[in-house]
Parts: sequence; structure tokens; C-alpha cells
Amino acid sequence: MAVEKLSVSLPDVVAARARRAAERAGVPLSTWLAEAAEAAADLAEAQAAAVEYVARFGEPDAEDAAEIRAKLAEAGIGLPESLEEVAARRAALARLLGFPDERRAG
Repeated sequence: MAVEKLSVSLPDVVAARARRAAERAGVPLSTWLAEAAEAAADLAEAQAAAVEYVARFGEPDAEDAAEIRAKLAEAGIGLPESLEEVAARRAALARLLGFPDERRAG
């Protein structure tokens, strides 16, 4: 795969958070940034495709909307979080906000 070397500027806080996230993931910062950029680009392209679809064909009817929801559920999108996932998300948010360990528990 071809690689393009870029120079980017990030706010200090964002750069520090990205470094910590890359370290936790066990990957180089450039790998973590590339994966984050790819995920953001995928989401932006999906949103643009949805807007284009609605502009060309109108809002999906009830049957099409149900099929779309079923496909999203099959892909695991929009499903309720498990208690473990909620706890992990809350702990991660507490770390990002710099809360002391005792505030992370609940």
C-alpha cells in the first residue's frame, strides 16, 4: 500500500489524547490516526450517500425503512449496550475527563 507522509497540526490536548489512545491500542500514533481518519471518512461518506439517496429517491417507505433497520441491527449498529460496555464507556470518559479513580466507578 502506498503511503503519503503528511504534516498536520493538532491542538495540544487532542494530540495528547491521540497519543494515549494509540498507546492503549498498542499501535504507533500514525496507525491510530490513519484508522481514526478512515473511520471518520467512512462515516462522512455514508452520511453523504444517505443525503444523496433521499434527494434522488425521497424518504424510504415503511417497508424499505424496516429493511434498513434490520440490516443495521444485523451489523450491530443501534443495538443496546451491555452493562459491561456501559461501564467501560463510562470509565473511559472518566479517564478522559481526568476524574480521580473513585469517581470512575459509578
